Amino acid sequence: MQLLAAQLWHVADQAARQIGEPITALTVTIPPTWGPRRRAQLAEAAARASLAAPAMVTAPAALAAYTRAHGLTAPDGSCLLICQADRHPVTLTILQTSADGYRELATLSIDLPGDLNQVLAQRIVDAATTDDDPLRAEIALSQQDPDSSALLESVRQARQLLMTQDRAPVLLPAPRTPAVITHDDVAIAAQPLLDRVHDAVRDTLDAADIDGQHLSGVVLRQAEAIAGLQDQLTTATGLTPAILADQPHVLADGALALTAPHHHPATAANTHLPRVRLRVRDLTSALLLGACSLILLLQAIFTADITTTFLRVVGVRTSLPQLGAAGALAVLTAFAVAHLAPTTWLAGAHSTSAPEPATGSLIRRGYLAAAIGGAIAAGLYGLATGTSVRYDYSPYLKWTLGSAVPLALCAAVIAATAPRIPANDLPAWLARTRPAILHAAIATTGIYFMRAALTITPPVDLTGMPGLIGSAGAALLGIATALTASRSRTIRTITAPGLGIGYAIVFTNDTNGAVIAGYLVVLTWWGIRLTAHTLRLAFPTAGAALRRLIDGREA
Repeated sequence: MQLLAAQLWHVADQAARQIGEPITALTVTIPPTWGPRRRAQLAEAAARASLAAPAMVTAPAALAAYTRAHGLTAPDGSCLLICQADRHPVTLTILQTSADGYRELATLSIDLPGDLNQVLAQRIVDAATTDDDPLRAEIALSQQDPDSSALLESVRQARQLLMTQDRAPVLLPAPRTPAVITHDDVAIAAQPLLDRVHDAVRDTLDAADIDGQHLSGVVLRQAEAIAGLQDQLTTATGLTPAILADQPHVLADGALALTAPHHHPATAANTHLPRVRLRVRDLTSALLLGACSLILLLQAIFTADITTTFLRVVGVRTSLPQLGAAGALAVLTAFAVAHLAPTTWLAGAHSTSAPEPATGSLIRRGYLAAAIGGAIAAGLYGLATGTSVRYDYSPYLKWTLGSAVPLALCAAVIAATAPRIPANDLPAWLARTRPAILHAAIATTGIYFMRAALTITPPVDLTGMPGLIGSAGAALLGIATALTASRSRTIRTITAPGLGIGYAIVFTNDTNGAVIAGYLVVLTWWGIRLTAHTLRLAFPTAGAALRRLIDGREA
């Protein structure tokens, strides 16, 4: 038991290293003769190896599923004869097809003194050696002897060569000279098997309580060609067998074809993360981001330079990029609220009568609400600005919605794809989706200072140094831009001082809008990068280009 568990663990460990993901499902092919005792032992070994409970598929059913996936049609209720000549003894199995798989009706083994390779090796040794040669006794008594094992392997390779040529050499243990075998030698060695095929097929049909007309197909798997076996099966059943070569993936592919539709890997869609009651401190991110958004909106409105003629507003000058930043931060606030959806619920009595929705469902609802609610809030910002300054809404709506819609689209894509994220990746994904409050607060402070410096009349700040507050605000915005653009500590360390100093130097009334627009670009890039990361987790085989987009040199 312990040895089997160690083997299962080793195979699973190697597979996990190959694909870079944990193994969440296990399918094992087993002989058709295994009953509850051996199946229970296999399940216990898988549990000891810390693997999922194995889905067990008999080898005949796996072969039938493989041939069905590759064109062999078998109506529901009909029967298939599976002949496994790649093993000793040769086994015949009757399977009845159904909508959800195969039902085994009967299994019969054709017992012979030895497998075909051993019989052929014995004939070769008898013909090529003297009566007192010890190799004769070794072949007859044991296959574990080194000379016997080497000879049997040479016979197997020679039979494979006979599939493409008429003659093949067989190496005998030194100092004996090599022998040569032909198709006739294989046919003679296989004759005892061929003589029993017809009766074995009849006995198997009787054991399954069916007649030949119930068969819809015959499947033959053989490691090396056995001359005459296909003809014997055709004669006994009236059907031409479908031949399966001895390929290592045939059983695995067939077993997976049967079990894959029934495997339900743990994803956000069927996982329930622990949830806690919502507290005020849980709303800190959303409250601070919402406050930043409103501060920028109100400052842009209250510092607007309104030109009137005969009590009619004919022109308004305000910072449109600042309004765009307010709209983008409104969507970011919605992101922060959506981040709470999978792990918290509202305070109060939690109902136990209705089933708790899965984490994936909560994520979908939360981010879909964020996409819609954030876009609506940004639109209301534009309308509120137009109403406050009593001027045309169009330019304000263009900036608030134009800055918010890309992030809202990112939220919508996340809502659609995040439920497919594997359960093991959910905690790290949730940690990554939390908006950075500090970065947004630094950017808001910087924008506020820049706008304040440009709207003070006369433009002298409290330090008595004209433009110092504006330059400091530009520096803060540059630092926030660098922190938002990348998650790499190295890149942040290099770019944050450079952007901060550069923004402070170039800050003027004319460049104010450009530096804010730069921050909006990297904020949008944050949303795109988060969406790309979600897509990579939801669709691991999406492609190398997507991996390069979100991984790169990020920490």
